[in-house]
Amino acid sequence: MTDIDLSVALVTRNRPESLGRTLQSLRAQRVQPFEVVVSDDSDPKYVDEVQRVAERYDCRYVEGPKKGLYPNRNRAAQACRGTHIRTMDDDHEFPEGHIEACLEAIRSDPEAVWVIGEKNYSTGLDSAAIAGPGEIHPRGHTVIPEDDQHSKAIADGSAIFPNKVFSEEGGYREKPWAGYLYLELGSRLKSRGLRIREVKDTHVLHKDENKRGVGGNNNVRGVDSIEKRSLYYTIVMDSFVYHPSISSMVNCLGRIVVDTIKRPRRLFDARKAITEVCNDIQITKN
Repeated sequence: MTDIDLSVALVTRNRPESLGRTLQSLRAQRVQPFEVVVSDDSDPKYVDEVQRVAERYDCRYVEGPKKGLYPNRNRAAQACRGTHIRTMDDDHEFPEGHIEACLEAIRSDPEAVWVIGEKNYSTGLDSAAIAGPGEIHPRGHTVIPEDDQHSKAIADGSAIFPNKVFSEEGGYREKPWAGYLYLELGSRLKSRGLRIREVKDTHVLHKDENKRGVGGNNNVRGVDSIEKRSLYYTIVMDSFVYHPSISSMVNCLGRIVVDTIKRPRRLFDARKAITEVCNDIQITKN
């Protein structure tokens, strides 16, 4: 592949000021992406202002599906026309040379999925530390991969995908849950034979408004019922469908059993997640 067109698929919701800072940082880059698509899931009172911000920075504005984060990520990506799609969030900023580093990585391996680490409020925005993207562990937490050039790690809002991930693989699972479905995508893509590699020459600054930046090694145990379903779904898909082994199955079931013993209502969440797994397996077979 000689012609690389890098599209940015940026999702936003109810944060026009933060979106403006992200786009200002992006447009300050010496090398610009092929296009920037802003998919807006905002409530009605924010829509006009968000659209004005997008247009001010020469972005293509599309209306989000209003069905949650991952349907919105898919909407943004499917509106892109480039050969590669760079996911982006509305609370990110970028160091000098960021887009150049992204393009250099793509040129070195155009068929790979590339993921990007971040500096956040946990690492310190001014520190040298960069939180690398993590991959799902069957016990329900993320770990730094042993080989960051051949992993199943995904940086949710900081990844670069060949466009076939959305045109052929369907992109993110669209479930009525927030949380950890991006980790399911990483596990699925690795099982399909795609290389997932970490870009080493750049990072993002994750300036989330709640100052609770999380890196790739975050623990995901303290989540509510809806997010628990996304967690159970992800570890069951990873352990029983994409990368099955005796140890992964035991670890996965052990996590769910411990959770349900501690809080019996988690059994309902696990049933919901497993039902979705069975449905998706059946759809794939058909």
